[in-house]
Amino acid sequence: MIDPVGATAAATATIDQSLKLIRRVTTAIDHYKHGNSRLEVVCKDLCSTIDTIELVEKLEALRTKGVLKAVANMLKHAKALDHHVERVKEKSSTGSSIRRMAYQFMSGPEELECTNKMVEELTALKATLILQIQVAHVGLIVEMDRERQNNSGCTHMLNSVVLNQVNQVVEQRLGKGKGLKIAEVLQGKKPDGDGMIRLTKEEYECLIFNSSADDDGKDQLGQGTIRVADNRTFDQALQINGFVDEGWKEFAQNLIIENNEARNQGIQVNVPIKKDVFDQLLAERRFTIQSIPGPGQWPQPPPMPMPQQQANGLPPVPPAWSYPPWPYYGHPGVIENANTPGYRTQAAMGGPERIAMHDK
Repeated sequence: MIDPVGATAAATATIDQSLKLIRRVTTAIDHYKHGNSRLEVVCKDLCSTIDTIELVEKLEALRTKGVLKAVANMLKHAKALDHHVERVKEKSSTGSSIRRMAYQFMSGPEELECTNKMVEELTALKATLILQIQVAHVGLIVEMDRERQNNSGCTHMLNSVVLNQVNQVVEQRLGKGKGLKIAEVLQGKKPDGDGMIRLTKEEYECLIFNSSADDDGKDQLGQGTIRVADNRTFDQALQINGFVDEGWKEFAQNLIIENNEARNQGIQVNVPIKKDVFDQLLAERRFTIQSIPGPGQWPQPPPMPMPQQQANGLPPVPPAWSYPPWPYYGHPGVIENANTPGYRTQAAMGGPERIAMHDK
């Protein structure tokens, strides 16, 4: 099962590191721009990117899988941009630090072009992040009360208080009309006395469609969620909970892996793996299973030691065992009806169970 505390800590670390790097780059370029209008535009774009990521830092309700994936992509580009700016600073060796940096950007057009390109890529990723923020289903939960669900026909609930608070902050940062799509769709629907907006199955499906429409249907929210759950591995079974190729990566945004179990010598794989790795796992598991004796089968005894020739013509010494013979080898005088070794004999190649169940 996915550790919620660990996942939250990892998400927070990604957000914090992204902000730290982009702020450092922005400070460096702002300090060294020295009236360069192109660098001023770069600073403006970087500041806008910082503002967007700060939204995710401030509002935990926005930290959906899609939003966190977008921030993680921005972190990769932020690292590359930070490395580039540091390299530009190190290439200059004369004059004051401000003049060195400004001179390097103005005299070396390739440096400025490279910086512009990297910032443009970061800005494009910022647009993706904004889209993920806008389509986030803030405050949406499943109706757990089965009796109420049967009586009213509502399958989902939405906390209107949380939704309005988050939407207000998002619009303040991104601009009027650029808030959460879910708030726009449900604008005319009044909450109940407990502040919850209840949705029928049809309303929920329309909500997903409207929320992902601005992404030309590419947003994973419109494609449902793959849930890999409640699979078990016992004895020597091998369990693969996913695709045996690289194709599973495209579903990482809406992939839930939970409540799967592996015990004893079982192998469980919950991530995409390549075909050659899968074949290797199968070969190793097949070898392990074949080496385990089946019912009524005994392990082969070690070879009998060869008799040693006694000197001076005396009769040979009887064979000497390095350890006592096992009682079930069938040698004369041993105890009969001995217990069998503690090997389990059942083995199964377990495949995915209830995988790719699409939640609508």
